[in-house]
Amino acid sequence: MTCRDLERWLDDGGAPERYVEAMAHARICAHCSATLRGMDELEDLLASPSSAAPEALTERVMARVAITPQAPARIPVLELLPMFQTAPWWVRVALDPAALLAIMLASALIWRGNALFALATAGAATLASWLGHALSAPLPSPDPGAVGAVLIHPYVLAALAIGLAPLVLMASRAIYSWSAERVSRVR
Repeated sequence: MTCRDLERWLDDGGAPERYVEAMAHARICAHCSATLRGMDELEDLLASPSSAAPEALTERVMARVAITPQAPARIPVLELLPMFQTAPWWVRVALDPAALLAIMLASALIWRGNALFALATAGAATLASWLGHALSAPLPSPDPGAVGAVLIHPYVLAALAIGLAPLVLMASRAIYSWSAERVSRVR
């Protein structure tokens, strides 16, 4: 048994079948002998009944915590890049992929918002035309008397979901513009 084997044996819980081999190695190795003594002392301390904590220990510890300066939370990317740990907040935000995506989207909406809105409107009109044509065509096996069967058809549900997404976007933009006008009048 080597020193590394003895450490692994201790980490694994000291299997009884290798006990004799471990003790034989500890007799000839001062480092492993000290390690075994330390483990025995630790086990004795853990097995002994614990004494009560001194009075007002919690208050003293919390008072020291209150006066100790607290370190701010770190951004994990910055820990990998130590040169950016002292960077200003706007640099740290720019390193966050979600913030970068939101900034790019907001920039595109501000820069070419009207063009994007016109593109979405044209796409919605084309989609509505296609849906009108697709819904007027006979479905593969609809029940002629049941409207619910037509609406439950997977093609119809997919077309409705695809068609409603741009409409919701356009409605949210219209509501935003309306609310911005209302707020500016109040001020």
